Amino acid sequence: MTKYILFAPLFSLAAFCAIACNGKKSLPEDPAVWNKVSIDFSKIDEKGLAGPPDGKVAVSYEFCIPAEEKYWSEVQKIDKTAQAMKGSPGRIGCGKSQWLVVGSTHQENYRRVIYELAQRSYVQKIQEAFFE
Repeated sequence: MTKYILFAPLFSLAAFCAIACNGKKSLPEDPAVWNKVSIDFSKIDEKGLAGPPDGKVAVSYEFCIPAEEKYWSEVQKIDKTAQAMKGSPGRIGCGKSQWLVVGSTHQENYRRVIYELAQRSYVQKIQEAFFE
């Protein structure tokens, strides 16, 4: 019996650390957020690449954000591939008070990155980008 009493504090500490040390837990996704995304994920593999086996390429996407550094800074923290194209409307049609942002699926957890971007109230739509 004494053995079990000695192990109780260790078990409690281990359980606490398993919960606390695990970091931020992801909240369940809101399916409605995906309504803001116009990308065909069925053609993109787990590495974020699309196309034939001998010619896979990353898929680019674009969206607009308000033309303010605070929004751009937040986007950069979420998406390491993001590039601001200030002054360009893109195909998505950013207005004069908006910046075009282009990102790439060729990154770890690309679907979660896109979800996190779409979840922002200031992002109205994310769509696949096509370059000529």
